[in-house]
Amino acid sequence: MDYRRGDIVLVNFNPQKRAQEVAKVRPAIIVSDTKLNQVLDLVTVVALTSNLIDDAEPLRIRICKRDKLQKESDAMVEQLRSVAKSRIIEKVGSTNDKEMQKIACGIKTMLALR
Repeated sequence: MDYRRGDIVLVNFNPQKRAQEVAKVRPAIIVSDTKLNQVLDLVTVVALTSNLIDDAEPLRIRICKRDKLQKESDAMVEQLRSVAKSRIIEKVGSTNDKEMQKIACGIKTMLALR
């Protein structure tokens, strides 16, 4: 499978190590660079949740349902994680440029990269 930045993929996050970590099979957005995704066995993702929190940017970015993403979701920027490609089940959609810009801003804020 070709893993591109901005793809929404279904990921198996189990096993969960700590209660604060995201778990179960859920959608996530690939945020790592497409060229790196071609050579590494890992991709970096931001997990999605259907437990919505309004006005929580930059750590929560709203993603509308589309394609195989069946529910409106929040991208949980605080749940940034690298996962093995073998954890990815299927592609369920893609984000748009505006959504990716918001997610990138949230990641920069979280990692103090500004």
